[in-house]
Amino acid sequence: MRRMLAIFLTAVVLAGSLPPRAASQTRGQTGQTGQTGQTGQTGQTGPTMRRRAVMTTESLPDGVAAKDVRFYSEGVECHGKIFTPKNFSAASNTPAVALAPDWGETAASIEKYAAHFASRGLVAMVIDYRGWGRSGGFVQTAAEVKTDDRLRFSQMTARVRIRRKRLIPREQVLDIRNALYYLQGEPGVDRARIGVWGAGMSGGHVIVIAATDARVKAAVAQTPIIEGKDAPRKAYAPTGELLLAEQKRARAGYLPGARASNDVETRLALAEYHPFWSVEQIPQKTAVLFVIAENDARVNNETNAVAASKLLKGPTDVTRVPGATHAQIGGGAAFNKAADAAAGWFSKYL
Repeated sequence: MRRMLAIFLTAVVLAGSLPPRAASQTRGQTGQTGQTGQTGQTGQTGPTMRRRAVMTTESLPDGVAAKDVRFYSEGVECHGKIFTPKNFSAASNTPAVALAPDWGETAASIEKYAAHFASRGLVAMVIDYRGWGRSGGFVQTAAEVKTDDRLRFSQMTARVRIRRKRLIPREQVLDIRNALYYLQGEPGVDRARIGVWGAGMSGGHVIVIAATDARVKAAVAQTPIIEGKDAPRKAYAPTGELLLAEQKRARAGYLPGARASNDVETRLALAEYHPFWSVEQIPQKTAVLFVIAENDARVNNETNAVAASKLLKGPTDVTRVPGATHAQIGGGAAFNKAADAAAGWFSKYL
């Protein structure tokens, strides 16, 4: 598994772009940082993002409205977009769902799910993770900054690095949870009826969040990658090339080359991330639906969604989209089947 991941990551670095999903459930991808500059004046470089059609007012379902919002995750301003149902107002008491994009994707890739959920009476919020899409990046100082423990906060001008396109599962989980806080504070949303949706890699994030955040009352994981079923439950320590790279990064603060730095930290983060280990921690009152593509050749349904569902103590189900592949589930009749199943689940349990 680790050798396959290393090969995949190397291929991504050489390609310098976001590739299609791997031919197995192996996950991995590198990204880049921005340029070094003065605070508020940094630029960014990196592979061209796959452009997604952004939903316009004309393309929204009847009565559904959408607005861009900004929420904060660990002090970084992040982009979100909220879709609301017909006749929604600040006086409403409507359940709400946060939707998280897949590995290497942005909010634009899942807006159609949010619009569909809103057409079924839900408030739905899509997000860009930190360092992706329209969200701010990870800020690191590029020169020594004078500090004083007598001051809780200080304001200054400093040289910084803005890092983008990092792929760190735990950081993405944190972004989703912070989006849930924002969503709970939206006027008209019933903060006691909150759900979360994710696909692919973020389907695994959904499991981790449902297991650790009691605010989540219902969850849907579509074609999820829930790594860890057969992984030995023991501590991990990097070795060889990865260990040497981490030692260099700890002593210098970064590795030469944006891609190399992101590659190293992603490989380490994935080696320590096992969402399947969290399955049995999900509370009995939390309802979890798995939506899978019947002919998925990229994710093993039996060792991911099906195996996880069998361990849950509360309401759970597995919806198979007939005849669909991993790629096809996001379009046409397969999309309607998947989105309807998720919307129905949230409507029932929120």
